[in-house]
Amino acid sequence: MGVYSITDSAMAALNIAQAGVLITSQNVAGASVDGFTRRSATATINAMAPNNLMLNGTSFAVGGFTRQYSALVNGQLLNQEAKSSYSDTLVQYTQSIDTLVSGASTGLNSAISNFFNAMGTYAADPTSKSQAAAITAAANDVAQRMTGITSLVSQIEDDAEKGLSDTAEQVNTLLPALAQINQKIIESTSAGNSTPSADLLDERDRLSSQLQKLVGGQTLINGDGTVTQLVGGMALVEGAMANKLLINSSGTYSLKSGTNNSTILNIQDLDGGQAGALLELANSFVPKINQRLDSLAIGLVKVANTAIASASSGVGLFGFEVGSATIFDLDDDSTAYADDVPDIALDSWMTTLYSDLGDSGNSMTSAGLVASNFVSIAPQDPSTYFDDDGEPIITSDLANTTSNRISIFANATSSLVSDVGVQVASWRSSQKADQAVLKTLTDERDSISGVNLDEEAANLLKYQQLYSASTKVLQVDNQMFTALLSIMN
Repeated sequence: MGVYSITDSAMAALNIAQAGVLITSQNVAGASVDGFTRRSATATINAMAPNNLMLNGTSFAVGGFTRQYSALVNGQLLNQEAKSSYSDTLVQYTQSIDTLVSGASTGLNSAISNFFNAMGTYAADPTSKSQAAAITAAANDVAQRMTGITSLVSQIEDDAEKGLSDTAEQVNTLLPALAQINQKIIESTSAGNSTPSADLLDERDRLSSQLQKLVGGQTLINGDGTVTQLVGGMALVEGAMANKLLINSSGTYSLKSGTNNSTILNIQDLDGGQAGALLELANSFVPKINQRLDSLAIGLVKVANTAIASASSGVGLFGFEVGSATIFDLDDDSTAYADDVPDIALDSWMTTLYSDLGDSGNSMTSAGLVASNFVSIAPQDPSTYFDDDGEPIITSDLANTTSNRISIFANATSSLVSDVGVQVASWRSSQKADQAVLKTLTDERDSISGVNLDEEAANLLKYQQLYSASTKVLQVDNQMFTALLSIMN
């Protein structure tokens, strides 16, 4: 090997050592940065090296910096982040309602059973004021638990609606930022630059990950390094163009053009992300629970108040507070809903009532016959259960007939518990599965792109030794030239 080749190799090794120290320092600094992708220096050897002076030499040089990245793993991870965010959000918003609905001390099932049992006990001795007082206590308990459940459902609905608005705001902050990164990537690949900087690509993936967690959809990495984010087949971001996501008063989204604000797509539901879960809660889960609670409330008012022998006396057990009025006579022919409320004597009639309440234009809910207005109006003074002659307003036969309707409401409350319990349990199961898959993919991504500080420490030592060896070679080379020049002189 010639002197020039030795010098060339030493200088190239020195450059590689410097590049290695630089890239190692970047990796160590980026280890704590979310979304940072490990870099490495790539060396070219022999004739491929641009600084090689002899085709048969052993020179080498820095060929560039490589971002340790797997497009396949990253794509799988983005999709899984959308799924995990979806199930996490559903569980987070519904974690307390399952216990409340099914709990013995908070659920409707036991309270309604106690009410009908109190009616049965009263039927055996309708002259007992203590048994009459027990009916009032049981009715108050039913109303209290109904209020507790409807309040929680209303809170879930309010939180979901606020979450939908907040999500749209976050998305509309990320979209122009991602479009700007796309523009920088396009600019960085012009004028002979074949690859965008690793920092730009890291920021691209970081923003894409956040969007997936928020709205799901599809993330497409284009050939020029830019990203296209799709929802419902339409672009949220494409190249340097960013559209807007707006929340509608109906609890749905509209995708608006970023140029002329025209509506591109109306979004009723999404299959992933935080927004998809919130749409599911606001537009499906909460309405179905309210529909189930409303049917229970109407059924209780209808059946319990039928036991009152003289409705004209103004005495009732359950009712609806609508404004300043209290509605408890659902058989009042002067009302629009009188013909729509069934007699509730069979399970099938409760099923029919539940189905009818699914029509947004039904006369019952429009009149305020909803669970959130449900109240106990049972007399607080036991003597009110008796007329001026001391005769019971609720006869033994009527009380017994009412008590026998317990199975209808037991089935209805079981349906409520099932609607809530099965759905929440399914979401929790999905959450566990999604978290397991997410962890596997995250670990796989980290094994490729993550920074291992022990490995970087070893690399740093290696590059330091290479740097030291290269400088020693150059020192010896310099001494050789100095000696030759002395001899020649």
